[in-house]
Amino acid sequence: MPLITRVRSLTIALALLLATVGLAAAQAGFDDDRVMLQGFYWESYRHGHPQKFPSFGNKRWYQIVRENAAPVREGRFDLIWLPPPSFAGEFSAGYNPKEYFRLDNSYGSFNEHRAMLEELLRRGVEPVADIVINHRDGVSGWADFKNPAWGVWAICETDEAFHNPTSGITNTPAAQRGRCEERPTEYTRHGGTTYQYESFRDIAHTDRRVRQDIVRYLRQLRSAGYRGWRYDMVHGYHATWIALYNRLTAPTFSVGEYDWAAHNEQRGWIWHTATNATATGPDHLRSSSSVFDFTTVFTLEQIRDGRYHALYGFGNGIGMVGDTTDNLPWKHRAVTFVQNHDLGYRTNEDGTPQQGHESDKFANNWQIEQAYAHVLTHPGVPTVFWKHYFDWGTDLHNKIKALVNARKVAGVHAGSAIHLQDNARSSGVYAARVVGRHGDLYVRLGGSDAQWEPSRSNYGGYREYTQGAGWKVWVGLPGNPPFREAPLRPALPIPAYVPAAQIDAADVP
Repeated sequence: MPLITRVRSLTIALALLLATVGLAAAQAGFDDDRVMLQGFYWESYRHGHPQKFPSFGNKRWYQIVRENAAPVREGRFDLIWLPPPSFAGEFSAGYNPKEYFRLDNSYGSFNEHRAMLEELLRRGVEPVADIVINHRDGVSGWADFKNPAWGVWAICETDEAFHNPTSGITNTPAAQRGRCEERPTEYTRHGGTTYQYESFRDIAHTDRRVRQDIVRYLRQLRSAGYRGWRYDMVHGYHATWIALYNRLTAPTFSVGEYDWAAHNEQRGWIWHTATNATATGPDHLRSSSSVFDFTTVFTLEQIRDGRYHALYGFGNGIGMVGDTTDNLPWKHRAVTFVQNHDLGYRTNEDGTPQQGHESDKFANNWQIEQAYAHVLTHPGVPTVFWKHYFDWGTDLHNKIKALVNARKVAGVHAGSAIHLQDNARSSGVYAARVVGRHGDLYVRLGGSDAQWEPSRSNYGGYREYTQGAGWKVWVGLPGNPPFREAPLRPALPIPAYVPAAQIDAADVP
């Protein structure tokens, strides 16, 4: 690359980073008051391919999201988690990335991709990209990597491709394979590699060339309009790489998908993602990535059988939100949700239910309402599933919207204090007072006002904001003013797009 081009590209990249320093610092701190929408579901990539998937219509998914940018903003969503942005084949959900630097894919063309991001930014909504860097797919075979072009040095030496005769690379000398020092004994109970994904090639982040291209990729995405990262399958590579990538790309939001059943290891993973690793205690967590709080969603399933006592946990609440191990406020790093593209009902390409995905986690009735009434009123950064908000009917749509509004009017955030109501527990329901920046939010799940309402705990100066099947939410503000609507976010800057080939990554160690 000519020197002048390289300097210009680096200048643009640095300008993009400096423009977001303030927001990046805010995300690194505590008390995040944002709410996220998952802007896709498993079958979203099938939209706009009528010859193969006629029931999904003619509009590609990026166009659908762009056309719904205004309703997303009106729903008071601050973040939207979008599907993997790279090319992964003609018909793919994107979790087998083939060409990282190519930003047209099954969800739409590059122009449709860029137009969607620009419209979201105009509406004040921050796009979050799904980053799949645990593994990679070849263009047509096991390891023919393109854009960027990688050799076998980018594949972990323990990958099954080096042992399968059909891969074409079984004779690769050990010295030419990628090093896999992915042994996170600091935060796991095992001594082996973090995770080997047999479907595709495990990436060797230990190679600087790999790290440089990943940083180029993330900086390219920043220039396209993305502002945050949702890291896929982060139990497949060491947490310190997340710290490096976040430090060099300054996302305004970062969350990882760690092994669903490994709650304690999730805590350790959070700790080791800190971009300021020398800090201690809560200050260390301030620069860490968040993690999806699977423990909370699995505990919420108890409401389906009326076991509201389970929501009290050990007196602090449930999941990562209620975890105070080592006297640290892990709730600041919890991203809560009710369902995502990997949980609940989804189908094969022929429309039949996938094995293990024959039904949703919560039925489209009081169950889904009460699940959202919990996550949208409690600490953490809550996430709403696209299908629930746009496809499950006007009634649920309006109730979710009302819950988000109540949360924002009260000023509830990731670090809000929870005061569980023992008198409600003794009545067989769940109730809590959640402290926001502007006032208090009260929530009851199960039963009716006869079992619990705020006055039963001697609270006053509140008014009802929304209710549904077996749940109700009240907000208490100073002076008990009339019902309010939370303000809408202002427009965000639209960056100039820079192709990966023009982005310098000389600063990558």
